Amino acid sequence: MNLLIQKSGKIIYENNVNRNTIGKYPKIQFIILCLVLVLFSVIFNFYNSKKYNSKLKNIIENTNTLLINYGFYLQNIYISGNNNLRREDILSIINDQEYKTIFDINLFKIRNNLLLNEWIETVKIERTLPSSIKIQIIEKKPVAIWQTKLGNKLITKDGSIISNANVTAFKNNLPIIIGKGANKDAFLILQILKKNPDLYNNVWSISYINKRRWNVHLNQGLIVLLPRTKIYDAWTKIGFLQKKYKILDIGLTEIDIRNKNQIFAKINFDKKLYLKRKKL
Repeated sequence: MNLLIQKSGKIIYENNVNRNTIGKYPKIQFIILCLVLVLFSVIFNFYNSKKYNSKLKNIIENTNTLLINYGFYLQNIYISGNNNLRREDILSIINDQEYKTIFDINLFKIRNNLLLNEWIETVKIERTLPSSIKIQIIEKKPVAIWQTKLGNKLITKDGSIISNANVTAFKNNLPIIIGKGANKDAFLILQILKKNPDLYNNVWSISYINKRRWNVHLNQGLIVLLPRTKIYDAWTKIGFLQKKYKILDIGLTEIDIRNKNQIFAKINFDKKLYLKRKKL
């Protein structure tokens, strides 16, 4: 007990402790702890008894029946954003769960299972009472087809592979990249090539040479040898040459633009025409 004593204008605190209570509090705390442990043990044994389990099961079943009667069960699944991922694949993940009411569905588990699919970048799932689930998907965007010894692979901008994709469906819309490690650096070169849409529309494939530089293969049969650095400047120069001299239309087979100070070109001669002229 604290006593406040005022003496000669000064305030003095005096701590008056009842020494008879010292040593009793630890005993009381120990007794209370023992009683709590005993009570917990009784409750635990009761909860795990067959009688309790049977009653609990009946309560749960009756509650589920009541919820279902009032419409709290899954009736609608709304899916958006799945352009390449099949709806059936998404529904199969939901149907793998055992559930009776809308509350039994484990949204966290569905989300984790969906993220295992290589097409999915992010996914958001919402439970809309009384009977619906909304699934919003953002898919990965393929940027190219990577041609390897093990087959063609669809790749994203970070170089990751979408192994469960139907590559054939993209062969007319995406460029082909070739070379070891090309998948990791393809997005950067593609962004540069797209700066000139007219030229880019003529790109058939791109080869990664020794992990250092790129060769661009155009639909007309022309191969452009790009430098290791200042790729944009070199590609801009090709655009200028096409605009002024129509280099894609004069039978060139190769343009070497690796040296910024000079350009080397190869042209495809018609051998039959050459021999005919020689005879004349």
